[in-house]
Amino acid sequence: MLRFFKTYYLPLIAALLLGVSRLPIYMGWLVFFAFVPLLSFFDGGYRSVKEHIISALIFSLGQTVLVYNWIALVTPAGLVGIWLIFSLYYFICFRILQRIWYRLPALRMPAFISIFISFEFLQNFTEMRFAWWNVGYSLADYLPLLQALDLGGMSLLALLILSLNYLFFQLTQKNSRAWIGIVLIFALWYGYGRYRLLTLPMQEESSAVAVMQPSIAQEDKWDNEQYQTILNRYDELCAQASAEGYKLLIFPEAAIPDYLMLVPHIKQDFKELLRKHEIAVFTGFPHAESAPAQHPMPFLYYNAATLFTQDGQAHDLYYKNILVPVGERMLWLKQFPILWNLQFGQANWEFGSSITHYEFEGKEFSPSICYELAFPHFFQRANFTKDKQGLHKVDYHVNITNDAWFGTSYGPWLHGIMTRFRAIESRLQFYRSANTGISMIVNPKGEILASTELFEIKNISAKLYTSNVIPLYTRIRNYPWIFVGIAGFLFVLSFLFARREP
Repeated sequence: MLRFFKTYYLPLIAALLLGVSRLPIYMGWLVFFAFVPLLSFFDGGYRSVKEHIISALIFSLGQTVLVYNWIALVTPAGLVGIWLIFSLYYFICFRILQRIWYRLPALRMPAFISIFISFEFLQNFTEMRFAWWNVGYSLADYLPLLQALDLGGMSLLALLILSLNYLFFQLTQKNSRAWIGIVLIFALWYGYGRYRLLTLPMQEESSAVAVMQPSIAQEDKWDNEQYQTILNRYDELCAQASAEGYKLLIFPEAAIPDYLMLVPHIKQDFKELLRKHEIAVFTGFPHAESAPAQHPMPFLYYNAATLFTQDGQAHDLYYKNILVPVGERMLWLKQFPILWNLQFGQANWEFGSSITHYEFEGKEFSPSICYELAFPHFFQRANFTKDKQGLHKVDYHVNITNDAWFGTSYGPWLHGIMTRFRAIESRLQFYRSANTGISMIVNPKGEILASTELFEIKNISAKLYTSNVIPLYTRIRNYPWIFVGIAGFLFVLSFLFARREP
């Protein structure tokens, strides 16, 4: 056991530092040093395939247990699956990095940085996408440092963090010149952040938008006997919002626990609620349509949302574009139709294919549902709407979710704080309604204007701030492919050199 610990304690320490940096305990600064033990592990000698498998399992396990344990509240098997799949990803990263580390020692720094940025960036694609492992999320409490998101998004934060890690590693190698790079990076990074916070142009707009947090317990949400109790709570919160002069109230994901557009008495109850309080509502709900003849199921099911006017008339429906792997849809159903026969409790929603924009009282907004909040590329599409004059920026975003699955864990905080990142990347205000929390309103600087506590029952509101700034990141959103190309080029280059590993 002692020999095992001596071999693998460095990946374990790195995983623990990364994990702790992600938690809501104001220890995010640890991310600047977290990779140093891992780099020391690589520098300590050539590792076998077996050693890389074990170190990847340990590195993934430490983060999974610390940061993502709340997933086990819904699916213990899913948590194990996340651990194993990311262990595979880390194993691939470790093998590539080691080859370059020993064959191209002069290029260790760009190899390390490009490999791990590629690892983060490629999580945004395929049906297995799970873009929650980004090191930049450790900086959630450091608003000045987050302002760089409008220049290069999460990959730029990763570039800065990974560069600092490598420079701190160089200090352990007695390279005192690394201090120059460390001071320069922090000075420019923090300086830009302070400058942006002081100078970002924002306009205060008239707004009558409020966010509702009803806190319906997950065990009650789909219980038919609780329907009237749920409706009564919505009635009370709508009454409060209307009395305070709000014209639009944002409900959470799947707030209506039935097929709102398809069940007559549900639809009628909802219309009466809106007419009674003379309030418009944006809400989520399940929806179904008849499937084409060749489809293996009789209906297509969607996680849907739309805007309802004060008289109960519905606008075009928005269908969630990015679904939780396995949780909301089994993987690869189109490629392997036999998988429709597997049922682990997932809904098997269909993917939405477009982004619907809505207008209310002269302001346009884009919607997103739950998991989509983790994907910057989605919002880069949603930032703009098209009319006869061409493309123009929307005024704000609306995100709705139901994190009741995760109880009082820090899962809802980890999910909710992404709102701050997306607001800065877009330079747009976000209104986020979460069934049991954490609901919040975040302005284009990433400042949280209003928020709730977990399981609090209340409406929140804040002034609307708009910004006409179109971030550089919006214009160069695909630039992280450069890092994928660098990593691939260095890997190929390593085969052209005769130098062998120790």
